[in-house]
Amino acid sequence: MAASLSTRQHLLAAGLTANAGFVDGLFFIHLGGYFVSFMSGNSTRAAAELAQGNYQAWVAASSLIVAFIVGVMLSSFAIRFGPKRFHPPAESLLTERVTPHGSAVWVAYILMLVGGITAVIPTVDTVAPFIVAAATGAINGTFTRRGEVTVGLTYMTGTLVKMGQALASAMALRSPVYLSRFLRYLLLWAAIAIGSLIGGFSYLEFGIAAIWLSVVAMTVLSVALTWRVRRRNA
Repeated sequence: MAASLSTRQHLLAAGLTANAGFVDGLFFIHLGGYFVSFMSGNSTRAAAELAQGNYQAWVAASSLIVAFIVGVMLSSFAIRFGPKRFHPPAESLLTERVTPHGSAVWVAYILMLVGGITAVIPTVDTVAPFIVAAATGAINGTFTRRGEVTVGLTYMTGTLVKMGQALASAMALRSPVYLSRFLRYLLLWAAIAIGSLIGGFSYLEFGIAAIWLSVVAMTVLSVALTWRVRRRNA
C-alpha cells in the first residue's frame, strides 16, 4: 500500500498518478464523457447505456475497459519476462518488498507515445483513446509484490477509504504515524485530481495535441526510474 513506500517511491507514484489523471481529464472532454483511466466510471456508463439501448455508447465504454485490461496484462508480462536489469534480486516477484518495476513504466511509456502519435494523425486518431487507456492500465503494474498490485495508481476509491480510515485513527489515537499515512494517501488523491484539472485546461487550450505533455512527463519518469535502478545496481 502507499503507506509502505519510501519518499522517492511515493513521489514516483504521485507523478505517474498525476499523469494518468492528466490524460483522463483531457480525454473526458475530448470524448464527451468517457474515461481512459477511471474504469469504474466507464463500467457505470457502459451499464447505463446498455439499459437505455444505446449500444454504440456501450461498445465504446466497454472497449475502453478491455483496452485498460490489455495494458495491465502487457505490464504484467513485461515484469515477468522483461529485462532483468529493471528487477534486481531483492526486487523479484517472490520478495515481500514493494518496489517500482521499470518494465511496467516503460510499457506504459511506449503505449503513451503510440497514443500520442495516433492522436494527432487524423486517419487513426480514433484508436488513440484505447491505446492511452492501455497505457494507464500498464501504469498500475509499477508497484507489485508477488505478482500482484500493491499500490493502485489510477483508481482512487480505495485510496479515499484508506485516507478516511487513517484520518479517523489519527484523530482517535492522536498518532503522528496515522497522520503521516493520511497525508500520503491525500497526496495520491490530490495528484490525480490536479492532474485531471491540468489535463482539462490543457485540452481547452491546445486541443488533443496536449497529450504530448503527458508523453514528455512519461519520458522523464521512465528515464529517471531507469537511472535510479542502474545507479542502485552499480
